[in-house]
Amino acid sequence: MSLKLSISGARGIVGESLTPDVVTRLAAAFAEGRQGGTVLVGGDPRISGPVVRNALIAGLNGAGCSVLDCGICMTPSMLYAVKKRGAAGGVLVTASHNPIEWNALKFVGGDGFFLGAEDGARLKAAYETGDLPWVAYDALGSEEKGPRLFEDHRDAILNHPWIDVPAIRARRFRVVVDGTGGAGSKDTVELLHALGCDVVPLHCEMTGFFPRPPEPKPENLGELCDLVKTKQAAVGFALDPDGDRLSLVAETGRALSEEATVALSVAHVLKKAPGPVVVNLSTSRVSEDLAANAGVPFYRTPVGEAHVSLHMREVGAAIGGEGNGGVMVPSLHPMRDAAMGMAVVLQSLTEAETGLDDQERALPQYVILKSVVSADTFDRDDLVAALVKRFGKARVDERDGLHLSWERSWLQIRSSNTEPIVRLFAEAPTEDEAARLRDAASEVLS
Repeated sequence: MSLKLSISGARGIVGESLTPDVVTRLAAAFAEGRQGGTVLVGGDPRISGPVVRNALIAGLNGAGCSVLDCGICMTPSMLYAVKKRGAAGGVLVTASHNPIEWNALKFVGGDGFFLGAEDGARLKAAYETGDLPWVAYDALGSEEKGPRLFEDHRDAILNHPWIDVPAIRARRFRVVVDGTGGAGSKDTVELLHALGCDVVPLHCEMTGFFPRPPEPKPENLGELCDLVKTKQAAVGFALDPDGDRLSLVAETGRALSEEATVALSVAHVLKKAPGPVVVNLSTSRVSEDLAANAGVPFYRTPVGEAHVSLHMREVGAAIGGEGNGGVMVPSLHPMRDAAMGMAVVLQSLTEAETGLDDQERALPQYVILKSVVSADTFDRDDLVAALVKRFGKARVDERDGLHLSWERSWLQIRSSNTEPIVRLFAEAPTEDEAARLRDAASEVLS
């Protein structure tokens, strides 16, 4: 398995494509743009983290950067801290929802955002050419133990104008948190206690391993569903290992789609602070309908947090995110943030007369189907012609693969960057309608 390089980082299987040598060279390549400044380092608690982090710090120090080792921290806490503290940058050692044998480096610029295309291209070129900025003995960087990054992040959430802390505390919500043994396992419990919640922890021990499949999809949340029901909790929260994605379980014990997290957050925020909504091209139409009903602008971007974040800043968005459970509140920081997502959901429950189950059922209802076709690429013109002939004129967007949208449905076709496959996403009001879209595209691609 080869190393997977993107503009904002690198991931691989530890001991195969991601070795200490590779990590050290990537760190030095990142240091080239930091001008010898201080870099924050942190990440999730997976078992390979200390080895990868030690190699990372050696590379940064060897290229002249000093390091504050902040230990285990959630991804949004790192992004917030880099900007607030004026650091030269940050590096997260986390493979997010990837299996335990994987690890990764995610590079953060001094502005508190993942590297953009230009900086990412420079880093990749330096790594691949081996033209790295190693320094002499008297210019080496230092290493110190860094601060606990969640404290500033937590305080920013508790002081956010949308979060009425006394009102939430007065409700004394019982909540269950499934931390999957990840970086948010302790921090989010701390936040929920600060919000007056009676917290029932599940998988919140950080052992270096993940007790369930790390992606917070409904099919992985059976234990959480059972515990929410038996403990009569108001809500169940499920995290991924680096704490930027949030999935929900309603008080009935029903696991909601990952899409519901962003949709419910958008519905709540547009009642309080109406403004533009930004999501990616693979996110459900629910947020689009909610924005239309509220009379606010709605935008889609290519898939990827960096694309959504940039467009949020450009249009002054109020709320948005990605349909994988990535709630983004730009008035805090335009990043996927499970902890802020929890606070928004609790605020919504505080103000609403209904529970989460009824709130989700009151949203516009759609069905998203996803599938994979074995193919290296596809002919866009042939595909558009076939689909328009069958389903009528469509709005075509080619910024991220091929995205066709009709009045109440859409279809996206994307080639994988890492495998000889094409991914299909189809959404419509009913499963039958979504299946017809998906199957029609599959026929053309096969």
